[in-house]
This record gives sequence, structure tokens and C-alpha cells, in this order.
Amino acid sequence: MRTIKELKAKLNPKNGFQTRYNLEADDKIHLLYVSPKMNATGYYRMIAPALEINKTTTHKAIITSIENNDFSSNLTEMVHQLDERLITWADYIIFPSLFADVSYLFQAIKILNPSVQLVMDVDRNYFAMLNEVTLSRKLTKEKLKHFENNLGLMDIVTVGNRAHKNFLQRLINDRLEKANAIVQFIPSYISRFGYEEMPAIQKNEQQQLRVGLLKPDEDSLLSLKEVFIQLKSSFKDKIQFVCLGKPHSSKEGTELLKEINCDIHNTVSFTDYFEKLNGLELDIAVLPAKEGLYNRHKNYELFYEFSVFGIPVIASIHHPAKAVIKDGETGLLAGEAPEWVSHLTELANDRETLKQIAKNALKSGWKYHSYSASNLESMLEIFI
Repeated sequence: MRTIKELKAKLNPKNGFQTRYNLEADDKIHLLYVSPKMNATGYYRMIAPALEINKTTTHKAIITSIENNDFSSNLTEMVHQLDERLITWADYIIFPSLFADVSYLFQAIKILNPSVQLVMDVDRNYFAMLNEVTLSRKLTKEKLKHFENNLGLMDIVTVGNRAHKNFLQRLINDRLEKANAIVQFIPSYISRFGYEEMPAIQKNEQQQLRVGLLKPDEDSLLSLKEVFIQLKSSFKDKIQFVCLGKPHSSKEGTELLKEINCDIHNTVSFTDYFEKLNGLELDIAVLPAKEGLYNRHKNYELFYEFSVFGIPVIASIHHPAKAVIKDGETGLLAGEAPEWVSHLTELANDRETLKQIAKNALKSGWKYHSYSASNLESMLEIFI
């Protein structure tokens, strides 16, 4: 994270324009990323891509600013960062998902730079938000309508999930008659910029099996209630469930975590997230998910995050990670409760299989799902 922290400091509005941005003339294709937040979405969808793009000889990326993940930044602050010099420099301007009426902004941009292409990156299916997801309480019908209209004003919409791509293209074609937006699939790749100066992978040296969860939603957590209770009953003190981030759960969910004696860790800032995940020393991670559009259209990065640290994953057949897991080789897929119990028991009792899956996942992640030359080239074919 060193490079990212240094970039965030450099982009502080207190610094002069010339200090923050380099607009030297060149013959490259210019991408302007607008105000990503310092969270998972901002990192995977805008910050890491911009840094990786700047390693190429054909494209150049500028980030206007990196905002704190405090939900207090508003559209006015974002617009303030869009200096006229940046707008005229850009060939593509990439926005995060916008939920306010910004038609006036897009009109002004097109006047300043008629040839610029407007892009919006959509990190999840906002039309199918689960009620227990905190953000859903802030998405009024009016905001969703603005979001929908903004999609229609784009030249390109990018997403990190193939099924979501198809869904969103149909929605735009069906609801927005005058829209010409093309929806493109850009995966959330693993970037070495997120793991700079990271300590070596930390392994659990205790006999107790550490099984990790990463802030699951309530329905997904409760879908494995039978599994967790059965495993705790079978293994007793030989198993320790670990949860990073307190789930937003009902009384039933809270009682389940207490019943299985789950070790709950508070969330940390994203700049410390990878180091925290490494420090949990997990033996196995589980990715539960209930069937539904919202889960089906999520991005895949949770699986990659565990893979980077050599943590074998067992994922629900309804989790989007199913699209990138080679069952039995780089991870395991499970449906009904007996299958979950069987997989977890097998890995707990067969440490060699556990180690092999971990090794396969780690190698596959960096080989196929990172910013390799071929993956970067495929991504840049969208921006020509």
C-alpha cells in the first residue's frame, strides 16, 4: 500500500495543481479516474487499474483525488476536483456509480471536450440490493432513478461480473430508449500495489483449525447455521471460527455467533485490510451465499484475497466466486449442508489436501487473475 498512500497524500487538494497532476504532452490514450474512495471498490475498480495502466507505454491514467471512506463526500466535492484542464486532457473519464442528477455536469464536460468518452463503473447490482445491506437504506427510489438515468448518459459502463454485465445491458436497452451505453466486463484483478512491503504469509502454527468468515450478510450466515453447529459439536475446541467485521445480523444471527464461540474482529481501514487478513492466520475460509441476483452479480475479489494468502476457500454454489474456482483444484464448492460438512471435515482431517488446494489457488490467482501483460492488454482494448 506504500505507493497508494503516497499517491493519496500527493493528491491532497492543499497541494498545487502541478504537484498533483502531470499533464505533459504525449501521444498516449488518457484515462481520468474521478474521486475513488479508499475502500475495496475504489481500490479494485479505479486506484489499482490506474496505477497498473501507468506501467504501459500506450495509456496514461490520472486519479483526480482519493477520498476517505466516510460516506460524507458529496457530488460537490467530486465536481470540484474536475478541473477544466483535466477534462480537456482526458480521452475517457471514469466515474464511480452516481446517484444524483448530474446531467448538467455531463453536458458541461461534452462542451469542453466533445470527443471525450464518459464511463461509469458499477460495482454491484443496485437494483437488487438486500435489505440487510447498509447501503440499501440510503438508496431511495429517487436516487435509483437518477442512477438509472445516468447509466443512459454514459458511452461505456464497466462491471466486474459477467452475469451482471448481461443484466445491465438488457436493462439499459429495455428502459432507456435514447441510450447508447455499451456494458463492458472488466475483472477486479490482483495487483502487487496492494501488497507492497507486506510481511510473509502468516500460517497458523496451532493444532486448532481456524475457519474464517468475512462479514457475511445475515441470510448467508444463517444458511450455514446447521453446518457451523454440527462442526462445533464434532470438533469442539479443535476448531475456531473467526469473523472479520461484525455482520449486520438479527438476534438469531448474533446468537449463532455466540453459540459457535466465533472470534469476531472489528473492521479496519482498507489500507490495513490485507495485513489484517494475513494476521488472522486462517486455515480455511468459507464464502456462504443465498441464491439471488444481488449475490450472483457481486465481484469475485473475496476469493482472490484469500488465495493471495494461501487460504483454501469453500464457496457456496450461489457465490459469484463459483465462476473462477476450479472445484477440487483451486477451491471447493458446496450446496446443501451435508456437502459443506463433508468438505470442511475433509480439509480439517487431511492437511496435505488443504495445503495443495492453498498452493494451487495462490499460483492460479497470480497467474490468471492478476495484472499480467495479457490481462492488462485485454482491459485496455476497451479504451482505444
